[in-house]
Amino acid sequence: AETPVVMEDEPMPAEPSEPSGPVAVLTGSFQGADDFHQGSGTATVYELKDRTNVLRFEDFEVTNGPDLHVLLVPNGAPTDRDDLSGYVDLGELKGNIGNQNYEIPPDIDISEFGSIVIYCEPFHVLFASASLTP
Repeated sequence: AETPVVMEDEPMPAEPSEPSGPVAVLTGSFQGADDFHQGSGTATVYELKDRTNVLRFEDFEVTNGPDLHVLLVPNGAPTDRDDLSGYVDLGELKGNIGNQNYEIPPDIDISEFGSIVIYCEPFHVLFASASLTP
């Protein structure tokens, strides 16, 4: 009779160290700034394979207004323009309804920011904000 061969315990195959696609690193839900300025939907910051970050709005809707901008703000719960110090302007809002993406400059440390704000430049008014959490 042949002697049985006993296998040594094989380690599990290593998980790939690189994620295969965008990874959500921060997310939040839009809230309106007041009774007139309303916002809804989600804001998510994704890290891409090349280590850059992109901000994505989904199921997004905000009260329309003139010259609205998307701001990345250190304050996690801004209520007016005095709470916006240190912000980074990601550009003009592409549309007040719908899914959309905004590039985050590569030199920005996303961990230093607490919210996304939709801001009316000419009138210095917050329209909506989303507090970001991991």
